[in-house]
Amino acid sequence: MTKLLINEPHLQTSPTLAAKFGLNEAIVLQQLHFRLSNSPLKYGGYTWYHHTYAKWQKQFPFWSERTISRIFVGLENQGLIVSTQHYNEMKINKTKWYRIDYAVLNAVLESQIDLFEEPKRKLVTNKKSRELASNLETSDLKDLKKDIKENNVRFVFEVINYLNQKTQKEFRANNSTTNRLINGRIAEGYKLEDFKKVIDIKVRQWLARPEMKLYLRPSTLFSPTNFENYLNESNNAKPQLPKGNIARQPIILDFEAGEED
Repeated sequence: MTKLLINEPHLQTSPTLAAKFGLNEAIVLQQLHFRLSNSPLKYGGYTWYHHTYAKWQKQFPFWSERTISRIFVGLENQGLIVSTQHYNEMKINKTKWYRIDYAVLNAVLESQIDLFEEPKRKLVTNKKSRELASNLETSDLKDLKKDIKENNVRFVFEVINYLNQKTQKEFRANNSTTNRLINGRIAEGYKLEDFKKVIDIKVRQWLARPEMKLYLRPSTLFSPTNFENYLNESNNAKPQLPKGNIARQPIILDFEAGEED
């Protein structure tokens, strides 16, 4: 028997995942699930695993970094994987942190709810999984997905309406790229107030500058790296003093104090 079959760690995947999402995507999901189950990184109530594409390429030597990037971005766009750079200690560090959104994954797989579990959770037996699956009506799942979609549509509309008001532009809330970017940030846990903060600070910085005004657009403001950086700018910005009647304290000169030694 050839040594290639026994002398190195094996990559495993699920036929169900491969049939649902594609073989490459199934391999990545399974490997990330394995890494999460052994990761000590706990932030925001979730378990994370951080890696660069170069390091992922060592785990997947049969793919190029470009292919790996495409697979991860595709899974992020579907909401199956959540990524962020928020937990890096230095802004210059572009390493991405990953977790699987098990709620989305199991909702997509519907009856296959025992296929994946979040790491460290109590094991659910196949019998209990079948009971849960039988009790979860198909109509309920459809209603849940419909509610989520409708809530996101309203969220996107509010964000774009606010952006248009501040920039005097006419961006469309039904643009597919805009929806993908905003939904990606929603999946990372950002709130409407965060979007407004990003819009406010960049409008304040760029609106009066013709060479920068054109970048007041969803593709720039809401991209993963830019959004996080702009939000940090907003949180670190000093509050502006109100214009108009500002009380000025008179300058008092004390001629009797003499010079300091």
